[in-house]
Order: sequence, then structure tokens, then C-alpha cells
Amino acid sequence: MTDDLLQVSTEKVGDSATVLTVRGELDRDSMHILGAAADAALDAGATRLVLALGGLSFCDSSGLRLFVEMHKRAADRGAALHLAELRPTVATIIQVVNLDRMLALHSTVQDAIG
Repeated sequence: MTDDLLQVSTEKVGDSATVLTVRGELDRDSMHILGAAADAALDAGATRLVLALGGLSFCDSSGLRLFVEMHKRAADRGAALHLAELRPTVATIIQVVNLDRMLALHSTVQDAIG
């Protein structure tokens, strides 16, 4: 996999929410792109970080590990991580490894924003 297979766009919503829209493949070679975008949003003061994953076509164990790390980084800063619009294959992977018990999953970005 290559870096150009993952694209992340950032949108600030209101005073405290930031939506990262993810497109492409999330794996060990591209996870730094999403990690850097999440860190930048948290550094800018986001207290609700929403990952819009409807465009995520592939996620390996590195991506799952990144979700856990992002959840911890957000919590350490008093923020919350929310995942929205998961494709069925990605949602199934998250549920099979029981990450749905740790991560907040939402059917839409609007639901995740609250």
C-alpha cells in the first residue's frame, strides 16, 4: 500500500468538534496520515473528534491499533473519539475484536457530532 491511497480532509464543526473524512486504505504504510490529522485536530482544541469512515475501503490491524491509540490520545486531552458511517466490512472487523465496546460508533456524522 502507498500513502496516496489514504486521504483525510478536516472540517471544524462548531466550537469543539472536528470531522476527519477518511477515504482509501488504512494500513501500516498510511496510518501516519490519519494519526497526524487527528493530532493536529486535538492540538487545535477539538474536544469531539469524529472520523467519517464511509470512504474507508480497507483497514488492517494497524488501523485498528491506530483507532485505539487515537481513543487514548483524545481521552488524555479531555476529548472523545467517535467513528461514523462505517462500511459493513470495517464495522464487522471492529465488532469481531470487541473494539465496539471501547469506541463510540455512529451511523451518521450528524449523530456523532451530537
